[in-house]
Amino acid sequence: MNIESRIIAVIFAWLITFPEIFIRLVFSITIIPISTSLHINYFYASILLSSFYIGYAFFNLPMGNLVDKYGYKVISISLIMLSIFTIVFSISESYLLSLISMFLLGVFSAPTYIGSVKLVSERNPNFRATAISFLNTAGPTSLLISNLILPGYIQILDWRTIYIYISIFAFIVSIPVLFIKKFNHAYAKGAINRKSIIASFVRFSGFWGMWGISTYLFLLSHIEFNLSYVYSGIVSALFSIGALISIPSSGIISDLIKKRREISISFLIIFFFMLIIFPFIDRSIIFYMAFLLGFISFGYRTPLDAYISEITKGREATSMGLANLVSQPSLIIVPAVIGAIITFTGNVFLAFFTLSIGPLVAIILLFFLN
Repeated sequence: MNIESRIIAVIFAWLITFPEIFIRLVFSITIIPISTSLHINYFYASILLSSFYIGYAFFNLPMGNLVDKYGYKVISISLIMLSIFTIVFSISESYLLSLISMFLLGVFSAPTYIGSVKLVSERNPNFRATAISFLNTAGPTSLLISNLILPGYIQILDWRTIYIYISIFAFIVSIPVLFIKKFNHAYAKGAINRKSIIASFVRFSGFWGMWGISTYLFLLSHIEFNLSYVYSGIVSALFSIGALISIPSSGIISDLIKKRREISISFLIIFFFMLIIFPFIDRSIIFYMAFLLGFISFGYRTPLDAYISEITKGREATSMGLANLVSQPSLIIVPAVIGAIITFTGNVFLAFFTLSIGPLVAIILLFFLN
Protein backbone atom coordinates (compact mmCIF):
# COMPACT_ATOMS: atom_id res chain seq x y z
CA MET A 1 0.00 0.00 0.00
CA ASN A 2 1.40 3.42 -0.97
CA ILE A 3 2.08 6.16 1.53
CA GLU A 4 -0.82 8.32 0.33
CA SER A 5 -3.32 5.55 1.12
CA ARG A 6 -1.77 5.10 4.56
CA ILE A 7 -2.04 8.80 5.32
CA ILE A 8 -5.66 8.91 4.09
CA ALA A 9 -6.47 5.97 6.39
CA VAL A 10 -5.08 7.87 9.39
CA ILE A 11 -7.05 11.00 8.44
CA PHE A 12 -10.31 9.05 8.09
CA ALA A 13 -9.68 7.25 11.38
CA TRP A 14 -9.11 10.60 13.09
CA LEU A 15 -12.36 12.01 11.68
CA ILE A 16 -14.27 8.89 12.74
CA THR A 17 -13.19 9.07 16.37
CA PHE A 18 -13.35 12.86 16.80
CA PRO A 19 -17.15 13.28 17.37
CA GLU A 20 -17.47 10.83 20.28
CA ILE A 21 -14.31 12.13 21.95
CA PHE A 22 -15.49 15.72 21.57
CA ILE A 23 -18.90 14.84 23.06
CA ARG A 24 -17.37 13.54 26.27
CA LEU A 25 -14.52 16.05 26.61
CA VAL A 26 -16.58 19.16 25.84
CA PHE A 27 -18.65 18.14 28.86
CA SER A 28 -15.94 19.68 31.07
CA ILE A 29 -17.11 23.05 29.69
CA THR A 30 -20.80 22.41 29.07
CA ILE A 31 -21.34 20.86 32.51
CA ILE A 32 -21.88 24.36 33.90
CA PRO A 33 -24.71 25.52 31.56
CA ILE A 34 -26.17 21.99 31.40
CA SER A 35 -26.46 21.95 35.19
CA THR A 36 -28.23 25.31 35.05
CA SER A 37 -30.59 24.31 32.21
CA LEU A 38 -31.62 21.03 33.82
CA HIS A 39 -31.66 22.49 37.37
CA ILE A 40 -29.21 19.91 38.75
CA ASN A 41 -25.95 20.05 40.72
CA TYR A 42 -22.51 18.91 39.49
CA PHE A 43 -22.97 15.45 40.96
CA TYR A 44 -26.13 14.74 38.93
CA ALA A 45 -24.56 16.35 35.87
CA SER A 46 -21.58 14.01 36.27
CA ILE A 47 -23.99 11.06 36.25
CA LEU A 48 -24.95 12.10 32.70
CA LEU A 49 -21.36 11.60 31.61
CA SER A 50 -21.19 8.31 33.51
CA SER A 51 -24.27 7.08 31.60
CA PHE A 52 -22.41 7.76 28.34
CA TYR A 53 -19.52 5.60 29.53
CA ILE A 54 -21.83 2.78 30.64
CA GLY A 55 -23.19 2.47 27.09
CA TYR A 56 -19.73 2.95 25.60
CA ALA A 57 -18.00 0.40 27.80
CA PHE A 58 -20.43 -2.50 27.65
CA PHE A 59 -20.94 -2.34 23.89
CA ASN A 60 -17.23 -2.19 22.96
CA LEU A 61 -16.60 -5.93 22.79
CA PRO A 62 -19.71 -6.85 20.74
CA MET A 63 -19.17 -3.83 18.47
CA GLY A 64 -15.51 -4.78 17.99
CA ASN A 65 -16.57 -8.26 16.98
CA LEU A 66 -19.05 -6.80 14.47
CA VAL A 67 -16.39 -4.51 12.96
CA ASP A 68 -13.96 -7.45 12.57
CA LYS A 69 -16.68 -9.51 10.87
CA TYR A 70 -18.58 -6.98 8.75
CA GLY A 71 -16.17 -4.10 8.26
CA TYR A 72 -16.48 -0.34 8.43
CA LYS A 73 -20.15 -0.06 7.46
CA VAL A 74 -20.81 -0.86 11.13
CA ILE A 75 -19.00 2.38 12.00
CA SER A 76 -20.91 4.34 9.36
CA ILE A 77 -24.26 3.24 10.80
CA SER A 78 -23.07 4.05 14.31
CA LEU A 79 -22.06 7.57 13.29
CA ILE A 80 -25.52 8.17 11.82
CA MET A 81 -27.16 7.01 15.06
CA LEU A 82 -24.67 9.10 17.04
CA SER A 83 -25.75 12.13 15.03
CA ILE A 84 -29.44 11.48 15.73
CA PHE A 85 -29.08 11.06 19.49
CA THR A 86 -26.78 14.07 19.78
CA ILE A 87 -29.67 16.13 18.43
CA VAL A 88 -32.04 14.48 20.93
CA PHE A 89 -29.68 15.34 23.80
CA SER A 90 -29.33 18.93 22.61
CA ILE A 91 -33.09 19.58 22.60
CA SER A 92 -33.89 17.69 25.81
CA GLU A 93 -35.48 19.61 28.66
CA SER A 94 -35.77 16.51 30.87
CA TYR A 95 -33.02 15.02 33.03
CA LEU A 96 -34.31 11.49 32.35
CA LEU A 97 -34.32 11.99 28.57
CA SER A 98 -30.84 13.51 28.78
CA LEU A 99 -29.67 10.48 30.76
CA ILE A 100 -31.10 8.02 28.21
CA SER A 101 -29.72 10.05 25.29
CA MET A 102 -26.21 10.08 26.77
CA PHE A 103 -26.39 6.31 27.34
CA LEU A 104 -27.34 5.74 23.68
CA LEU A 105 -24.63 8.15 22.55
CA GLY A 106 -22.20 5.89 24.40
CA VAL A 107 -23.62 2.77 22.74
CA PHE A 108 -23.26 4.14 19.22
CA SER A 109 -19.85 5.64 19.97
CA ALA A 110 -18.50 2.21 20.92
CA PRO A 111 -17.18 1.05 17.51
CA THR A 112 -15.59 4.35 16.47
CA TYR A 113 -12.23 4.21 18.27
CA ILE A 114 -11.72 0.45 18.10
CA GLY A 115 -12.63 0.47 14.39
CA SER A 116 -10.25 3.37 13.81
CA VAL A 117 -7.40 1.46 15.47
CA LYS A 118 -8.16 -1.48 13.17
CA LEU A 119 -8.18 0.82 10.13
CA VAL A 120 -4.77 2.39 10.81
CA SER A 121 -3.24 -0.91 12.01
CA GLU A 122 -4.24 -2.77 8.83
CA ARG A 123 -2.76 -0.10 6.61
CA ASN A 124 0.35 0.78 8.66
CA PRO A 125 1.67 -2.55 10.02
CA ASN A 126 5.31 -1.41 10.24
CA PHE A 127 4.54 1.97 11.82
CA ARG A 128 1.59 0.93 13.94
CA ALA A 129 2.36 3.03 17.02
CA THR A 130 3.09 6.13 14.94
CA ALA A 131 -0.23 5.77 13.08
CA ILE A 132 -2.15 5.15 16.32
CA SER A 133 -0.42 8.14 17.91
CA PHE A 134 -1.76 10.50 15.24
CA LEU A 135 -5.20 8.92 15.68
CA ASN A 136 -4.94 9.56 19.42
CA THR A 137 -4.38 13.29 18.88
CA ALA A 138 -8.16 13.55 18.41
CA GLY A 139 -8.54 13.64 22.22
CA PRO A 140 -6.24 16.57 23.02
CA THR A 141 -7.40 18.36 19.86
CA SER A 142 -10.94 18.18 21.23
CA LEU A 143 -9.71 19.52 24.55
CA LEU A 144 -7.82 22.31 22.82
CA ILE A 145 -10.81 23.40 20.74
CA SER A 146 -13.27 23.23 23.62
CA ASN A 147 -11.02 24.90 26.19
CA LEU A 148 -9.45 27.56 23.99
CA ILE A 149 -12.57 28.70 22.15
CA LEU A 150 -15.63 27.90 24.24
CA PRO A 151 -14.93 29.42 27.70
CA GLY A 152 -14.96 32.96 26.37
CA TYR A 153 -18.31 32.40 24.65
CA ILE A 154 -20.01 29.94 27.01
CA GLN A 155 -22.25 32.62 28.51
CA ILE A 156 -23.45 33.88 25.13
CA LEU A 157 -23.28 30.68 23.05
CA ASP A 158 -26.11 28.25 23.82
CA TRP A 159 -24.59 24.90 24.86
CA ARG A 160 -27.20 23.12 22.75
CA THR A 161 -25.77 24.67 19.58
CA ILE A 162 -22.41 23.02 20.29
CA TYR A 163 -23.98 19.56 20.23
CA ILE A 164 -25.90 20.33 17.05
CA TYR A 165 -22.61 21.14 15.31
CA ILE A 166 -21.15 17.85 16.55
CA SER A 167 -24.19 16.03 15.15
CA ILE A 168 -23.74 17.56 11.71
CA PHE A 169 -20.03 16.69 11.71
CA ALA A 170 -20.71 13.04 12.62
CA PHE A 171 -23.32 12.66 9.87
CA ILE A 172 -20.99 14.10 7.21
CA VAL A 173 -18.17 11.73 8.21
CA SER A 174 -20.50 8.70 8.15
CA ILE A 175 -21.04 8.94 4.38
CA PRO A 176 -17.52 8.19 3.01
CA VAL A 177 -16.85 5.69 5.83
CA LEU A 178 -19.58 3.48 4.36
CA PHE A 179 -17.33 2.80 1.34
CA ILE A 180 -14.13 1.86 3.18
CA LYS A 181 -13.23 -1.79 2.61
CA LYS A 182 -11.63 -3.92 5.29
CA PHE A 183 -8.72 -6.28 4.67
CA ASN A 184 -9.67 -9.96 4.52
CA HIS A 185 -7.66 -11.82 7.18
CA ALA A 186 -8.27 -15.35 8.32
CA TYR A 187 -10.66 -14.98 11.25
CA ALA A 188 -8.18 -15.72 14.03
CA LYS A 189 -9.20 -16.90 17.48
CA GLY A 190 -7.64 -16.07 20.82
CA ALA A 191 -8.03 -12.29 20.93
CA ILE A 192 -8.90 -12.69 24.62
CA ASN A 193 -5.91 -14.06 26.56
CA ARG A 194 -3.69 -13.33 29.55
CA LYS A 195 -1.77 -10.54 27.80
CA SER A 196 -4.85 -8.77 26.53
CA ILE A 197 -6.58 -9.01 29.91
CA ILE A 198 -3.63 -7.56 31.88
CA ALA A 199 -3.08 -4.84 29.27
CA SER A 200 -6.78 -3.98 29.47
CA PHE A 201 -6.57 -3.47 33.23
CA VAL A 202 -3.46 -1.31 32.75
CA ARG A 203 -5.56 0.77 30.38
CA PHE A 204 -8.38 0.93 32.97
CA SER A 205 -6.00 2.34 35.57
CA GLY A 206 -4.29 4.77 33.22
CA PHE A 207 -7.61 6.07 31.95
CA TRP A 208 -8.72 6.71 35.52
CA GLY A 209 -6.08 9.40 35.80
CA MET A 210 -5.74 10.53 32.18
CA TRP A 211 -9.37 11.12 31.24
CA GLY A 212 -10.25 12.08 34.80
CA ILE A 213 -7.87 15.03 34.78
CA SER A 214 -8.74 15.82 31.15
CA THR A 215 -12.41 16.09 32.06
CA TYR A 216 -12.06 18.00 35.33
CA LEU A 217 -8.92 20.14 35.01
CA PHE A 218 -11.00 23.13 33.89
CA LEU A 219 -13.34 22.88 36.88
CA LEU A 220 -10.63 21.98 39.43
CA SER A 221 -8.36 24.86 38.40
CA HIS A 222 -11.34 27.22 38.50
CA ILE A 223 -12.11 26.16 42.09
CA GLU A 224 -8.61 25.67 43.55
CA PHE A 225 -6.83 28.64 41.96
CA ASN A 226 -9.87 30.92 41.72
CA LEU A 227 -9.38 31.41 37.98
CA SER A 228 -11.97 32.89 35.64
CA TYR A 229 -13.55 30.71 32.97
CA VAL A 230 -11.20 32.19 30.37
CA TYR A 231 -8.04 31.53 32.41
CA SER A 232 -9.23 28.06 33.36
CA GLY A 233 -9.76 27.49 29.64
CA ILE A 234 -6.17 28.55 28.96
CA VAL A 235 -4.94 26.08 31.60
CA SER A 236 -6.86 23.26 29.91
CA ALA A 237 -5.74 24.43 26.46
CA LEU A 238 -2.07 24.29 27.50
CA PHE A 239 -2.72 20.84 28.95
CA SER A 240 -4.12 19.84 25.54
CA ILE A 241 -1.12 21.24 23.67
CA GLY A 242 1.20 19.22 25.88
CA ALA A 243 -0.86 16.11 25.15
CA LEU A 244 -0.82 16.84 21.40
CA ILE A 245 2.97 16.95 21.42
CA SER A 246 3.33 13.93 23.68
CA ILE A 247 1.13 11.49 21.75
CA PRO A 248 3.02 11.42 18.42
CA SER A 249 6.37 11.70 20.22
CA SER A 250 5.74 8.58 22.32
CA GLY A 251 4.35 6.75 19.28
CA ILE A 252 7.37 7.48 17.09
CA ILE A 253 9.79 6.55 19.89
CA SER A 254 7.83 3.35 20.50
CA ASP A 255 8.18 2.33 16.83
CA LEU A 256 11.89 3.17 16.80
CA ILE A 257 13.01 1.32 19.94
CA LYS A 258 10.11 -1.18 20.33
CA LYS A 259 10.08 -0.76 24.12
CA ARG A 260 6.37 -0.16 24.52
CA ARG A 261 6.13 -1.39 28.13
CA GLU A 262 9.13 0.58 29.38
CA ILE A 263 7.96 3.80 27.75
CA SER A 264 4.51 3.44 29.31
CA ILE A 265 5.96 2.81 32.79
CA SER A 266 8.20 5.89 32.58
CA PHE A 267 5.34 8.21 31.70
CA LEU A 268 3.01 6.72 34.33
CA ILE A 269 5.54 7.15 37.18
CA ILE A 270 5.93 10.86 36.43
CA PHE A 271 2.16 11.22 35.94
CA PHE A 272 1.50 9.80 39.41
CA PHE A 273 3.80 12.29 41.12
CA MET A 274 2.50 15.25 39.10
CA LEU A 275 -1.08 14.59 40.17
CA ILE A 276 0.04 14.54 43.82
CA ILE A 277 1.88 17.88 43.66
CA PHE A 278 -0.35 19.82 41.23
CA PRO A 279 -2.79 21.25 43.86
CA PHE A 280 0.18 22.69 45.78
CA ILE A 281 1.93 24.52 42.94
CA ASP A 282 2.17 28.27 42.92
CA ARG A 283 -0.43 30.01 40.80
CA SER A 284 2.34 31.84 38.92
CA ILE A 285 3.56 28.61 37.26
CA ILE A 286 0.19 26.96 36.64
CA PHE A 287 0.38 27.49 32.87
CA TYR A 288 3.78 25.78 32.62
CA MET A 289 2.70 22.92 34.86
CA ALA A 290 -0.54 22.44 32.92
CA PHE A 291 1.45 21.99 29.70
CA LEU A 292 3.80 19.50 31.41
CA LEU A 293 0.89 17.61 32.97
CA GLY A 294 -0.73 17.24 29.54
CA PHE A 295 2.54 16.01 28.02
CA ILE A 296 3.07 13.42 30.74
CA SER A 297 -0.51 12.20 31.21
CA PHE A 298 -1.02 11.09 27.59
CA GLY A 299 2.46 9.68 26.96
CA TYR A 300 1.81 6.12 28.11
CA ARG A 301 -1.30 5.51 26.00
CA THR A 302 -0.02 5.08 22.43
CA PRO A 303 2.67 2.48 23.23
CA LEU A 304 0.07 0.54 25.22
CA ASP A 305 -2.61 0.70 22.49
CA ALA A 306 -0.04 -0.38 19.89
CA TYR A 307 0.87 -3.36 22.08
CA ILE A 308 -2.81 -4.36 22.45
CA SER A 309 -3.44 -4.10 18.70
CA GLU A 310 -0.51 -6.46 18.02
CA ILE A 311 -1.75 -9.29 20.22
CA THR A 312 -3.88 -11.04 17.55
CA LYS A 313 -3.60 -10.18 13.85
CA GLY A 314 -6.94 -9.68 12.13
CA ARG A 315 -8.73 -9.22 15.45
CA GLU A 316 -7.51 -5.70 16.26
CA ALA A 317 -11.04 -4.39 16.82
CA THR A 318 -11.91 -7.28 19.13
CA SER A 319 -8.67 -6.84 21.11
CA MET A 320 -9.32 -3.12 21.46
CA GLY A 321 -12.97 -3.88 22.20
CA LEU A 322 -11.90 -5.98 25.19
CA ALA A 323 -9.49 -3.24 26.27
CA ASN A 324 -12.27 -0.65 26.09
CA LEU A 325 -14.77 -2.95 27.83
CA VAL A 326 -12.38 -3.27 30.77
CA SER A 327 -10.95 0.27 30.73
CA GLN A 328 -14.06 2.36 30.15
CA PRO A 329 -15.72 1.55 33.51
CA SER A 330 -13.01 3.75 35.04
CA LEU A 331 -14.64 6.58 33.13
CA ILE A 332 -18.06 5.53 34.39
CA ILE A 333 -16.87 5.66 37.98
CA VAL A 334 -14.44 8.58 38.03
CA PRO A 335 -16.86 11.34 36.90
CA ALA A 336 -19.28 10.36 39.65
CA VAL A 337 -16.48 10.04 42.24
CA ILE A 338 -14.82 13.37 41.40
CA GLY A 339 -18.20 15.06 41.03
CA ALA A 340 -19.18 13.81 44.50
CA ILE A 341 -15.86 14.96 46.02
CA ILE A 342 -16.25 18.45 44.55
CA THR A 343 -19.94 18.73 45.44
CA PHE A 344 -19.87 17.33 48.96
CA THR A 345 -16.34 18.12 50.24
CA GLY A 346 -14.93 20.85 47.99
CA ASN A 347 -11.49 19.24 48.65
CA VAL A 348 -9.47 19.64 45.45
CA PHE A 349 -6.41 17.79 46.81
CA LEU A 350 -8.61 14.77 47.56
CA ALA A 351 -9.83 14.89 43.94
CA PHE A 352 -6.25 14.93 42.59
CA PHE A 353 -5.15 12.20 45.01
CA THR A 354 -8.07 10.04 43.91
CA LEU A 355 -7.03 10.49 40.28
CA SER A 356 -3.40 9.56 41.11
CA ILE A 357 -4.44 6.08 42.26
CA GLY A 358 -5.02 5.13 38.60
CA PRO A 359 -1.47 5.53 37.25
CA LEU A 360 -0.05 3.95 40.42
CA VAL A 361 -2.05 0.75 39.86
CA ALA A 362 -1.14 0.80 36.14
CA ILE A 363 2.56 0.87 37.01
CA ILE A 364 2.19 -2.17 39.27
CA LEU A 365 0.26 -4.13 36.62
CA LEU A 366 2.80 -3.36 33.90
CA PHE A 367 5.44 -5.28 35.82
CA PHE A 368 3.31 -8.41 35.23
CA LEU A 369 3.16 -7.73 31.48
CA ASN A 370 6.17 -8.95 29.50
